[in-house]
Order: sequence, then C-alpha cells, then structure tokens
Amino acid sequence: MVKNISIFCGAHEGTNPNYALEAKKITALLSKKGVDVVFGGGNVGIMKIISDEAKDNNSKVTGITMESLHNLELTNPRIDDLVVTHSLLERKDEFMKRSDAFLVLPGGVGSLDELAEILASNQLGIINKPVGLLNTDGYYDHLIAWFEKAVNEGFITQANLDELIITDNCEEMVERILEEKSEKSESSNDWKGRLGL
Repeated sequence: MVKNISIFCGAHEGTNPNYALEAKKITALLSKKGVDVVFGGGNVGIMKIISDEAKDNNSKVTGITMESLHNLELTNPRIDDLVVTHSLLERKDEFMKRSDAFLVLPGGVGSLDELAEILASNQLGIINKPVGLLNTDGYYDHLIAWFEKAVNEGFITQANLDELIITDNCEEMVERILEEKSEKSESSNDWKGRLGL
C-alpha cells in the first residue's frame, strides 16, 4: 500500500502553465486517496504548488532539504515535518527510506538526478518501489526516446524500462502507481536478472 509518495519536481514553474496546473491536479488526486507527500522542501516553483495543494487537501507533507538551501530560508513554512541533510546523497537516501513510491513531474537537473537514483536503486534491488514519470505536454519526450534508444542498444533491459510508469494523464498515473506497489514480477534480490546479466 502506498502511504507516502515522493514527488520530484522543479524549483521553477516553467514556461508552460500546464506544468503547474497538472502538478496541482495530480497532488489533489493523491491526497484524496489518503496519500501523504514527501518533497524537496522548497517554497518556490512547482515544489511550492504541490506542497500547498497537499496541505489544502489535508495530506501530511514532509520536506527533505539540504542545509545549504535551508540556510537560504527557501523552505515552505506550511509543511508538517522538515528533514535537513548535509549532502545530496544523504537527501536522496532519505527520500528512498521515507517513501513507498515516487513520482517525477517536470523539473530540471535535480529531478533528473532523483529519477536516475530511484531507477538505478530499483534495478539493483536496493529498493523495490513504483516510480512514475508524468509526461505533461510531452515535456519528457526526449528522455523517453533516450530510454528507448538505450534499450535498443542493449544498455537497459526492456523489463526495467517497463517498470517505469509513463503517462501524461493524471488519473491514469495515480491509478497505476497506487496499484503497482509490490507487484514486481522479478525478485528484488535477483539483481543479475534485473541487469540482464
């Protein structure tokens, strides 16, 4: 059962207003399912939008930030809990420990880094948790094309790519990511099989 979901997203709203609108929509849908939100802690961009929306819909919100960012007073004051880490590695470890699933919305290098960390951890059997990529207005089309290229060139297995839930529809994403929990076909300990070795 998914009780806590990490949402990775931008510290900016982007140039397309749909990024913010869809972020708000999917957060409300998750909150109505009783899911609490873990996020980067920021009071800016899409991070602020999802944390405010979660609070407005009575979800518990946990922020995980780094000391350097916290010192800049960029943390949303509305959140319930705040975890302050010393490094990016420690921050990502906290996300993995505190979440049952992961959702990536439009964002920048930080969101891409977090997605890669979760995918690699699933692939190696460190965790065994669902992860979704919300492709609002085709924002991640080029990334998806790269994943497909990596499969075709033999660097990623199709089975691993299939574990990444990709859709541009908020309702479909919520339904699939909540149903996906603990439904992996391969054992999380079979890391050789997951790597295609």
